[in-house]
Amino acid sequence: MASAETKLTGPYLGQKAPGLTAEVFAPNIISTKGWEYGVVFAPNMKEMYMVREVNADTKPEQQFVVYEKDGENWTVRVISKRVGTPTLSPNNKIMFFGRGYKERTKDGWSEMKRLGPDFEPYRIMRVTSSLNGTIAFDEAGNNGNGILRYSTMEHGKLSTPKPFPKEINTGMWNAHPFIAPDESYVIWDGQRGKDTRNSDLFISFKELDGSWGEAIKFGDNVNTPENEFAAQLSPDGKYLFFNRNGDDRSVDTYWVDATVIEDLKPAHIKKYLAKLGPLPTAEQASGSLWDIPVLTKAFTNIKPVSTDSSLVTGKLPLSKDKASAITNLAKEIGEGKHGKYDSLLIAKNNKLVFESYHQRGRFGLAHGQASATKGYTSLIVGRAIQLGYLSMADLHKPLISFLKELDTSKLVAGADKITLHKALTMQGGLTIDRDKWQEIEKAPEQLKGQKLVQWLLQESAAITDETQSYKYGNFNPMLVMTVIDAVVPGGAEVFIKTEILDKLNISNYKWDTHASGLPQAGWMVSLTSRDMIKLGNVVVNKGKWQGEQFISPTYLSKATSNIIKPVEDWMPDEYRYGYFWYSMPVVVEGKTYELNVAWGGGGNRVIVVEELGLVIAITGHDREDTIMNQISDVVIPAFVS
Repeated sequence: MASAETKLTGPYLGQKAPGLTAEVFAPNIISTKGWEYGVVFAPNMKEMYMVREVNADTKPEQQFVVYEKDGENWTVRVISKRVGTPTLSPNNKIMFFGRGYKERTKDGWSEMKRLGPDFEPYRIMRVTSSLNGTIAFDEAGNNGNGILRYSTMEHGKLSTPKPFPKEINTGMWNAHPFIAPDESYVIWDGQRGKDTRNSDLFISFKELDGSWGEAIKFGDNVNTPENEFAAQLSPDGKYLFFNRNGDDRSVDTYWVDATVIEDLKPAHIKKYLAKLGPLPTAEQASGSLWDIPVLTKAFTNIKPVSTDSSLVTGKLPLSKDKASAITNLAKEIGEGKHGKYDSLLIAKNNKLVFESYHQRGRFGLAHGQASATKGYTSLIVGRAIQLGYLSMADLHKPLISFLKELDTSKLVAGADKITLHKALTMQGGLTIDRDKWQEIEKAPEQLKGQKLVQWLLQESAAITDETQSYKYGNFNPMLVMTVIDAVVPGGAEVFIKTEILDKLNISNYKWDTHASGLPQAGWMVSLTSRDMIKLGNVVVNKGKWQGEQFISPTYLSKATSNIIKPVEDWMPDEYRYGYFWYSMPVVVEGKTYELNVAWGGGGNRVIVVEELGLVIAITGHDREDTIMNQISDVVIPAFVS
């Protein structure tokens, strides 16, 4: 254990990195004469959790501790007595303790929660999860007959657990599974063979058809005659950590270069994964876009691989010349010729037919959406109308009529002039002093829930026909979100998850919270590029998802129509605005096609061309953001026959 004099500085507590033969991690600091177990780094690489034994010679006690990184230095503190063996989800949101878990909050961690009734029958020692929410867990069975199981995230809920196949559940004492963030492999420990007395580490890679391959035993650079168990990949993908012990009670932590995993990967698996594109590490998936290394060249695929039953894939249905125009564009984007863009995906007739990643883009990486979020907020309104919680007539009623907690006697003159229609078209008409807003943001308890609208409608100047002109932003998205929160069962956060994201099988996302405590409505949402395509598919199909009406078609038609002309000088003259969706014309060979766009700064867009059955998703971080020129000049013309 680290003493008061020990100074731990730099990555991995300042320890020298191992090679391809496993070495003790942090001797005399983490790995001591007693036992330590379950070293796990948080995806942000600024926390390291573990369980350790103290006072072994007098009064043994098990502690749950954390090492925390401040700048370059690490400090250690005891969190509590042992409450289980911790692991963290690769999105940095959940800490698992067997059948229990805690959720990360702004102040630390929540109270302990339970996985659910389906998991109570099992004496679970360890749970690990993937970026898509799939969990793998073990069972402390009798006589070494415990079964390894998994549960997938389906429509926002963990499915009934299923046992892994015999390729994994063979032999004795199978335990401590680790599922890769991208679900491409599972590592566990167990005993196989007549002469085996102690456990070894094994790995199974997921095959192209989704099945699990034969177990492969790690070599003697990892396994020894002693017990090896509880493996865990570091969030940056660089090192494999695990525990080892012999006949005594001493348990130490070891680490080894993660190349040992790549060395065991079958050639056909390597070829398959290469078709998916560059994959993010857990650290990249939970951290800042700006910390992700820029790709040296673009990845392009004209026949994407399906990894999600809710998103069908196909081959790019273009002639060789037109397909080359698309792939050349992606190559040029990768070279930085058109700005800083991270992905370009294209769906035609409900099939993903082209996929490219460049710059900081990665397959399966939830990317910030900027103001494209506003377009998604509009779809949430359309979903509420489809389910009957709002009506089209409600769009023109005073917004305050839905907010029963307001003290209307204190509101400014004209407060009843604000409707959902006005807010959705950026015509709410608020006039708020920015200094006052910045001041109250420092005390967000005064803004919780409907108090946000109460404050806005008390502090605003009078709302008149003159003030209700187009003004981008101006709290309009949050006015809309407050109404959604008031009318849907369970509130907006639950509604977004259960009725939008879960229904579309979207689990790898980040949806931040506004100062009011409500979900953000105008920005601060992250989605993967493929999930952006799903949202576009809803729009291109007139509000239908997998054959069923998902968004009110009447609302969607209005939301994507030309209601008003934006007056901001940075918007192109031909742009028009509906309900948080832009419309614009593109002329190809003398014919005009209408584009509907959820538009976010930096180049984050969902583009829909209904007449062509076309959906385009773009992510980026470009300040000038001129990619629409290439979309109009190259991409759309390629699909015009």
